[in-house]
Amino acid sequence: MLLFLVGCDLPLTDIAIRGDSATVVEAGTLVEELLSDFGFEDFVSMDLTQAEELSNQGVQPGDISAAALTEFSLTAEQGAPDLSFFDRMDLSVSAPALDTVLLAQADAFPEDQATVELLTTGTDIVDYLVSEAMTLEVGVEAHRPDEDTTVRADWTVVVTVTTQGAVSNL
Repeated sequence: MLLFLVGCDLPLTDIAIRGDSATVVEAGTLVEELLSDFGFEDFVSMDLTQAEELSNQGVQPGDISAAALTEFSLTAEQGAPDLSFFDRMDLSVSAPALDTVLLAQADAFPEDQATVELLTTGTDIVDYLVSEAMTLEVGVEAHRPDEDTTVRADWTVVVTVTTQGAVSNL
């Protein structure tokens, strides 16, 4: 049976990789109204192939059969009570020799709502994960809040590992 599974290279398991990153969005003045630097450098520079959840299972890049951003949310933690200073946000991924693709977006940031879930596209990003350089880009249309505001991004990427990866750990 094990040889059959290995030969078919069927997905064995999904591994959820969760992370978060926070930034302070500084209050604006009348002269400085537009938000130009969002500040989630930790998120934008993440390397999922080195994630502890995968390395604990002995997963190598060749063992990954699929991967997708399944959740992405923003939360106002301190400062402004909501995220209404945002007008729009999107998250895209790019890599050498690959097209830039949209991963998540939001076009509404209601007043009195401290957390906003971005709509994820479910795009398979395995080719980006195993490329020589994956770049995440955050596009934002916003104005500066009335007070310094700490914003946390929470995200989940689900990585599907093939039976080949599991067998290599036996």
